[in-house]
Amino acid sequence: MRLRHIEVFHAVYENGSISGAARMLNVSQPSVSKVLRHAEDQLGYELFQRTKGRLVATPQAHELFSEVAEVYTSLSKLSRTAHNIGNRKGGHLRIAVLPAIGLAVAPRAIARLCEGNAEITSEITTLHSREMDRFLHERACDVAVGFRLNSNAGIAQTELGRPRLVLVTPHDAFGPPDQPVAIEDLHEVNFIGVRDSGPLADAFVNELNRYEVAPREVVTSHTYYAALALVREGMGITVADEYTVSALGTPDLSYYQLVPNVQAPIYAATLENSPNADLADRFIENLRAALTELSGPNTPEQAATP
Repeated sequence: MRLRHIEVFHAVYENGSISGAARMLNVSQPSVSKVLRHAEDQLGYELFQRTKGRLVATPQAHELFSEVAEVYTSLSKLSRTAHNIGNRKGGHLRIAVLPAIGLAVAPRAIARLCEGNAEITSEITTLHSREMDRFLHERACDVAVGFRLNSNAGIAQTELGRPRLVLVTPHDAFGPPDQPVAIEDLHEVNFIGVRDSGPLADAFVNELNRYEVAPREVVTSHTYYAALALVREGMGITVADEYTVSALGTPDLSYYQLVPNVQAPIYAATLENSPNADLADRFIENLRAALTELSGPNTPEQAATP
């Protein structure tokens, strides 16, 4: 099938009529009919049956449409990308960040990057740390922000900070929130687990093992924001990184510092000799400032209070 065949077939299938497809494509009905007949001639089978003045998709058309829909989506994406490239005048930055960084920190850094230069454009993707290296090497992003990025040749890394884990509980579950909570106090307490949620969660599990502490894991969550929601529903307590707490924390929960403190370094990684190096460096500096601002004061509950 040629691209024009795909476009017309997709429009007829979606609209169920020649007239609807013609309106969608902004062409004449005879033009749509001609292209559709040519597509059927090329394929050697009917795509639609004409029944009582209506077009009914054949089984072959249903099977073909799943593949055509993917191609049509890719063509639409290509068209948008080509249009956007032509409109970029102030530079374009592609950013990949951890979900926790994407909640508030990265949006603040992007907004500051664009202050005074409305022609800068950007796109942001949330990824887990293990996906960052591939995105960088495939040049799918200009800046990646995550934990434990591999030290590969051609990639420059900058440490941005060491976020800590915060204990999140129902209101005042461990007393006044300005008092730290020892990790031993979590033994056999109903807990929303965060295993496999990244290096920070791994560091927490290591501390549990080191102190021989075994919370009663009633639910396992792979994201901190889902874990917070489960605490709010009364399922137990959990831990979350301080950036998630700063963005999503609410006064109905309490937030405690853990003893010992659980931290892990977070990095910004860029490709060396990138054509967007200057823009990437400016974004990283704005990101560093936003991380400092949103890391919160000494008491996590204050950080969560609007």
